[in-house]
Amino acid sequence: MAKTYTCNQTSAIATALAVLIWSISALGVTNIIGGQIAIATTIFSILTIIGWIIIPLYFKLVRPAFLVGIILAIIALIGLITMPGEPSWYMFTAPLYSFSYIVICLTLLACIYFSYESFKELK
Repeated sequence: MAKTYTCNQTSAIATALAVLIWSISALGVTNIIGGQIAIATTIFSILTIIGWIIIPLYFKLVRPAFLVGIILAIIALIGLITMPGEPSWYMFTAPLYSFSYIVICLTLLACIYFSYESFKELK
């Protein structure tokens, strides 16, 4: 692990952890409710596992890990935005759903930005 982290590196780690903690909870709710088709749950699980594998590499400041993190975040963001209707793992009341959906999309955007800045810093 690095002795010091820049603001961008710390933010990239924090936003990636926030998204991954959310994804674990969303995956748990999806499995309990059973509202997603098997392929969607499988893809979501694979993306979550890859994300958790990348986190230690973020801490070690491995430059390619930030690039993979950017790609994963873009895939997740596209999946969330283009999904028709409300994702069934969000079976909360409407205000909470809307707020959580907006927060996770903004967190993904922040993760992409800070991962990109960290990637540039590690030349």
